[in-house]
Amino acid sequence: MDWLEDMIDRLFARRSSLDQSLLLYLVIGVLAVVFATLITVSICVSWERLILMPDAQDSHFWAYLSWVPSKKSLLSIRILEFIRHYAVFVYGFLGIYFATTVFYRKRILQPITILEKSIEQIEQGNYQHPIYYNTYDEFEKTSAGLDHLRVTLQENQKRLHELYHDQKKVNAAFSHDLRTPLTTIQNNLELMEAYYEQDRLSPETFDKAAGKIKNSINRLTSFSETMQQLQKLEDRPLHKTVLPLNQIEEHLLELRQHRPEKDLQIIKEYPKITASYDSDLINEVIENLLNNAYRFAKNKITITITLQEKLLIIYVKDDGPGFSKKELLTATEPYYSQNKNSHFGLGLTIAEALSQKHGGNLKIANSIDGGAIVSAVFALND
Repeated sequence: MDWLEDMIDRLFARRSSLDQSLLLYLVIGVLAVVFATLITVSICVSWERLILMPDAQDSHFWAYLSWVPSKKSLLSIRILEFIRHYAVFVYGFLGIYFATTVFYRKRILQPITILEKSIEQIEQGNYQHPIYYNTYDEFEKTSAGLDHLRVTLQENQKRLHELYHDQKKVNAAFSHDLRTPLTTIQNNLELMEAYYEQDRLSPETFDKAAGKIKNSINRLTSFSETMQQLQKLEDRPLHKTVLPLNQIEEHLLELRQHRPEKDLQIIKEYPKITASYDSDLINEVIENLLNNAYRFAKNKITITITLQEKLLIIYVKDDGPGFSKKELLTATEPYYSQNKNSHFGLGLTIAEALSQKHGGNLKIANSIDGGAIVSAVFALND
């Protein structure tokens, strides 16, 4: 039946659904049954005539089909007559069998095999191989859905890996920041205990040690608050509403009025449009970036608001010393700060996390003419 499969492959060069494919396979099978039945009947009738009427003149082909042998038939005539009468049923069974077999092998078994192998890859955690079945039928739609699931799992795996990596960095920062105040408390308590046992604990020594213990306790309190702040940040939902984009500029103008100690310039590079975004989240990112810029700027801070397709980009530039090479790699890590004694360094960390929650990211760099540049990107919906 290779000729039948080749014919079907040529017919299925155009895409079709499974029900259309099955109908076409059955139609081809029925045509093959009709053709085979006509040939078989013609041959049987010809042999019957040769046996009973060897000297008869040739008749038209269609006369063979209607010719009835005489009652004095021999056993061979009866066999030929049986074949002639029941060949259509045998061919019908064989035609349906081969049509459905070819349909199952070509249109059912092949995509199922592809999907099974793909599911095995997904079960093993291998999300690199795309799932593709190029026919416009239900299995192509199923493979497309499975491939979408693969991409989603791949993205979730990547996100979990990033969260695990970030959590490790946060834990390392927590351990480092906890160790210092705890060591200070322990050392000063041991010092006070030793001086007390020797009856040498003067008021000055006590006040000095108690002051260090109090400062360390304050640091631990701040540390606890920042841990709660990070946890709230992870659980914070995203509330997007359709608002004019210039509300961000209006918020910046209010901030400039409250902080006149530095020259804050606002550059607007976007049309007058409305978009769907979380204004509170974006404003919080801006405030964190501005707090960082006000700390290090000498005199001037420039904020540029621009729009690229569906991305809102906010640049915050200051005329301060900029970032060192190490700071360019670690400035957004939790608890990084140039002055660890007075600041836990969460500003850029929070800004980065909120930008990512809004479908964007945060990048830091140094300006060509000096100073630091921090850009926050947010995904907008029309």
